[in-house]
Amino acid sequence: MSVSRRQLLSTILSHALAATACAALLMPTFPALADSTINMQSASAEAGFPFTPPRGRFIYTITRDGDPIGTQKLDFVSDATNQLIVITDVEIDVRMLGLSFYKFTQHTEEHWENGALQSLTSNTVDDGEQRVVDLSRKGDRLTGKYNEKKRDVPADLIPSTLWHPDAIKQKTVLDTVRARQHQVNVADKGQVAVVLPFGQVEARHYAFTGELNRDVWYDAGGIIVQAEMKAKDGSIIRQQLLDRP
Repeated sequence: MSVSRRQLLSTILSHALAATACAALLMPTFPALADSTINMQSASAEAGFPFTPPRGRFIYTITRDGDPIGTQKLDFVSDATNQLIVITDVEIDVRMLGLSFYKFTQHTEEHWENGALQSLTSNTVDDGEQRVVDLSRKGDRLTGKYNEKKRDVPADLIPSTLWHPDAIKQKTVLDTVRARQHQVNVADKGQVAVVLPFGQVEARHYAFTGELNRDVWYDAGGIIVQAEMKAKDGSIIRQQLLDRP
């Protein structure tokens, strides 16, 4: 596998195209989409959010040009103390002729309280190279380390897992692999039909461009049902919703 493809896979799958969004991807119970944007308001907000957070485990399949290469699992755990924990696990194993020639794993935890991100940790192994992020809130900043490097970023950034409904409104997102800020532009590409492993759904297409490049499709409930990115060799890396609670 070329270095450029390896780097591309790392970027796509660690953000939780998810994210992510990734790479991040989830299944909340939000109201229907507005005509030109996602309407995430809820009359019965939980965990301090202006929307009802999802609960349970959501599973996504990851493919390269249609061939399975891995999975992403998202767990959403909330309690009565206005806390929400979002756990993302990604496993990638690209194989050829029965041999593994690229592996990627990532475990990310986001801790939210009263609708605000309190801490973010991640442990990524990118083809044998480990990357560790440990950030916690201090006032209006998230401070900590990426490996042995200091990090200090605004605490109101949305993680690049992209599960948060405000992701489509952002100009900057927080990279979960190296704890860096990524400048983005988000364009609404309109309503389309998306074919998933369990059938066809109507979804709204948003294009993230800039320092993070990704196409993301949200269904009528505000769910990321698909996300994809084109590799430099022209291949398509895609995540699709496979199972929900």
